[in-house]
Amino acid sequence: MADASAIAIVGAGPAGLTAALALAAAGVRCSLIDDNDAAGGQIFRTGARERAYLGKDPRGARLRAALQAQRGLIDYRPQSEIVGIEPDLALWVHGPAGVVERLRPRAVVLATGALELWAPIPGWTLPGVYGLGGLQILLKTSGVVPRGPVVLAGAGPLLRLVAAQLLACGAEIAAVIDAAARPSLGQLAGLATQPRLLGRGVRWELALRRRRVPILSRHTVVAIEGTRHAQAVEVAPVDDEWRPLPSGRRRIDAAVIGLGFGVRPNIELTRLAGCDHDHDPASGGWHVSRSDALETTIAGLFVAGDGAVIGGVDRALAEGALVAHAVAARLGLPQAAALAAGAEAARRRLAGQRRFRAALTGWSMPRPGMFAAATADTLICRCEDVTRAQIADAVAAGYTEIGPLKMSTRAGMGLCQGRSCTPAIQHLLAALAGLPVAQISLPTSRIPIRPVPLGAMATLGGG
Repeated sequence: MADASAIAIVGAGPAGLTAALALAAAGVRCSLIDDNDAAGGQIFRTGARERAYLGKDPRGARLRAALQAQRGLIDYRPQSEIVGIEPDLALWVHGPAGVVERLRPRAVVLATGALELWAPIPGWTLPGVYGLGGLQILLKTSGVVPRGPVVLAGAGPLLRLVAAQLLACGAEIAAVIDAAARPSLGQLAGLATQPRLLGRGVRWELALRRRRVPILSRHTVVAIEGTRHAQAVEVAPVDDEWRPLPSGRRRIDAAVIGLGFGVRPNIELTRLAGCDHDHDPASGGWHVSRSDALETTIAGLFVAGDGAVIGGVDRALAEGALVAHAVAARLGLPQAAALAAGAEAARRRLAGQRRFRAALTGWSMPRPGMFAAATADTLICRCEDVTRAQIADAVAAGYTEIGPLKMSTRAGMGLCQGRSCTPAIQHLLAALAGLPVAQISLPTSRIPIRPVPLGAMATLGGG
């Protein structure tokens, strides 16, 4: 058997869990490191109202049961966060004991999932405004159902999923505001290549229609009204690039607002490791460069699931099987042969999903106009209270690269280290400077990528 420290998998969502279980089934030990209390990631989270939501997926429970059965081969480390990665793949792990330790695996699989994509608008920092994923986490983990009228706005499958889940748990959905148009006939034909997935979307839609929830396509929320908390939203129609139009606006009362234009790959650790990255809107924006074996430009560092390319749970499950074989092959393990059949089956599944993913991307892929609703005094970086006007002034003064702009305004230098605001800063900089957003580089990242008490690092040492 391979040594337990030889392979480290970061993230116990669909991709990471599948990779760890595939390796264990072949007799390969690995470490599975995750910052949550329980395995499953965002898609397979458990909680107080787990049985209440529409379309519960049983695969999460099966994966967790399999993990429990394989604890002899999988060194599972919950409540452990990676706060650093070095070029030689050494990992800085901040665990539940409150100390940071350095692991030195021979290969690392990053399966860190996705981050929500926010578009700052006036009033988005008011109490009562959440990300769609945040509302879903509250529902899944704590059974929190919003009181009062709820407006959900953005685009992508998560918009209708969260609406249907909240509705099934008794929430009052005042409206669903979708920037995307209705799918075209060609897009519907592509979606129909995966009948199970299309069927889930149809069920969400029908659940909303049966309860007569207004669904406004080709519209977006351009402002949130309120003094001490959110009270209403202003909604506007949008053009093909999702830019708000001046006419046809309306006001909808809302006590709780959920915003989200889909998700983007979480590339914090790949940036820190020094991997090459590319920009492609169809892949979620900036994403890490990978070989066919899912290996990055850093030898021995692999990325699987939404942390590499936004593709959803089925793609993540398939890539988990692929990366298990790829890591074993990279390390020259004899068990690689036993993993080859599973990897080949995963490739076939991915090929079968290709038309569906292309159609879904064509329908709901974020458009640059989604960032156009921010006004001069809209906060872009909420950690450092940096407004759109301050960023515009810095660009006018000649700060047309992300690094100098960051140093000039402190945008992206706060507690979240740009997790929330980086896409908005990049798109705003690109628009103000007259550049394609693909030419706006990524900001630098440094260890530790999360706040860590100084005492937690006292025993780290230099070895």
